[in-house]
Order: sequence, then structure tokens, then C-alpha cells
Amino acid sequence: MATLEPDNSTTFLAIGDVHGHWDCVIEAIALAEAILGKLPDLVLQVGDAEPHRNEEDLAGCHTPKKYRSLGDFSALGQGDIRSPVYFIGGNHEPYVALDALPGPFPTPWGDDLSVYYLGRAGATILENRLKVAWLSGISSPNADPGLRSESIRARTYFSREEVVTILQEASRLGEIDVLLTHDWPSDLRVGRGNDSTRDLIEAIRPTLHLCGHMHAGFEGTIGTTIVNALNAVPPATKKQGRDRFGWWRLYERDELGEIRCLDVGR
Repeated sequence: MATLEPDNSTTFLAIGDVHGHWDCVIEAIALAEAILGKLPDLVLQVGDAEPHRNEEDLAGCHTPKKYRSLGDFSALGQGDIRSPVYFIGGNHEPYVALDALPGPFPTPWGDDLSVYYLGRAGATILENRLKVAWLSGISSPNADPGLRSESIRARTYFSREEVVTILQEASRLGEIDVLLTHDWPSDLRVGRGNDSTRDLIEAIRPTLHLCGHMHAGFEGTIGTTIVNALNAVPPATKKQGRDRFGWWRLYERDELGEIRCLDVGR
């Protein structure tokens, strides 16, 4: 079993909804390197990454026609992504291909790109440095998120079983540094978020919760947990006439387990 490196601080970058604009991931890593004087130890991405390798991946993604695009992930080569990137699934993802991956998770995605899919739900220690729990997808419009069907749209929802999985695995791992979800928890803003995500935060009590989905930066707390919602990357927000604030955030976890934000993308 992986263990945390003792007495060692960790730097990590969080990036919002990418929507296929992987040049922005490269840009954010370079900005973090300039701030730190070194590359961040790892990158966490909160879903809607749209890492389409080919047209077949795109065909298995639930996306409105006007936003449907292969993106630039397929153009990436070895060495372009200079810090390991770990992404979860959002509601616009090539789930047909992602769900076909045999695991174990996290698992590599793409050809030797240092990009990894975390999977549907779980908890682990990433890079021997950071205890991370995650839940891919969004809440079903049904009140009870039961078993998921195999339709492309239904694949965007998380299931009750996956919520149980993350609770069990997080409990075995102990104190969680970061919880990743795509959707917001409920009751941060009127009409936004879902109760399942809030229940996870209250049960797991991570130091930091990161989410995306709404294309808006947000800072708040739930109990002792810091909640940071990330904006989408600039090309996506520009299409919607929105500001850029919070499309990435750079953090440091110190030797005592405290996490502080070093800078925010604007």
C-alpha cells in the first residue's frame, strides 16, 4: 500500500473544466512553475476534461452539438504535460471509452502523456504525497441515484453504489486531504449543487473540496472543509461571456497537513 512521504511539503495545481482545451493545461502548469520555481508535484482536474483521443471517443461523449469538438488532446505528445495530471469525469466526457478501461485506477489515458483517469469513485494516495478521494459525474435528476443505464446520457450520472464506494475507501485511507467532485455541494448558492456531494463532504471532512461544472469561481466552507469551485478554462468562459477568475488554483500542503492557496488564475 502507498504511504505518504514523511516531513515533506507538496505542491499541487487544480484546474477547472477544460472542455478539450488541453493547451490551457500546459499553460497553467507553466504558470505554476514560474510561481514556484519548479514544477508542481501533481495536477488535479475536476471533470469535463474532454480528453478525446479520436472521433470514436467523441462519439461516446454526451455534448450539445454546438459545443461538440474533438479538442486538442489528440495532438499532445510525450513531454507536453510536464506534471502528472489526474482527472475525474464530469458530465461531458468520453464515458463509453472511460468505462471500458479495465483498471486498476488511477489508470493512464493517452499514449505516455502523464495523464491519468481516476475512475468513477474511490480514494488513494497520489504520487505518495496527497490523500485524494473522488466522485465522477453529476447527480441524476431522479431523487434516488440508483443503478445507471448504459445510454450515453445516463453515463454522466453517478450512482448510489459509487457514493458508498467513496465513503468506504475514504474511511480506510483515513484523513483525506482533497475531495474531488464535478458538481457543487448543495446550499452554497441557491439552485446550485446536490445533496450527495454535500453529504460526502460532511461525512469525509476533507481539508479541501474542489469542484467545477458551474463555470464560476467560488470560495466557501462547509464545517472545517475549505470549498473551492473552479472556473472553466479561458476559451470556454469566453464563449459564455464570463470572467476568467479561478480557472486554476495553486496549493501547498505543508508537513502538518495544512493546505493553503498560493495563487489563483485570472
